[in-house]
Amino acid sequence: MSDELKPRSHVLTNGRNRAAARAMLKGIGFTDEDLARPIIGIANTWIETMPCNFHLRVLAGKVKEGVRKAGGTPMEFNTVSVSDGVTMGTEGMKGSLISREVIADSIELMGRSYLFDAMIALVGCDKTILARRWATAAERAEHHFVWWLDYARSVARRRCDHSARLRGDWGGGSRQNVR
Repeated sequence: MSDELKPRSHVLTNGRNRAAARAMLKGIGFTDEDLARPIIGIANTWIETMPCNFHLRVLAGKVKEGVRKAGGTPMEFNTVSVSDGVTMGTEGMKGSLISREVIADSIELMGRSYLFDAMIALVGCDKTILARRWATAAERAEHHFVWWLDYARSVARRRCDHSARLRGDWGGGSRQNVR
């Protein structure tokens, strides 16, 4: 494959002096064919601590399939995310605003370190959306952005309805009154 299709990652994967890098990547399942294709970073803000990003693990699998079908090699990585809704009123809330910068820095760091030819960012909440924007503004690779809001809303709605019902039950009210 020409360096034209691998404008950045060829530096990481091509040539005799990159044999050790290729060996490490092969050690986790990549093949020579995988490494010959453009390498696409998949920045996934999936996290199991909040409903707005919880669904992104499933979406990442579909995105990676699409990258492979288009002739690229996906390499997924994750970042942190802090939920205002979960941490509100606790010491943990102090980390919420800071988390945007950590997310942005981690996405940019991965793009610069692994020389991805392009990146796709999967985000679901206000902090991860903004952080993704900051990171892609700083990084030189082509970027794409996926925000699966409709699914995120339905997951969040189910979880919030459940939470409201529990509060109603515990507070002496009935489920019918809470809705």
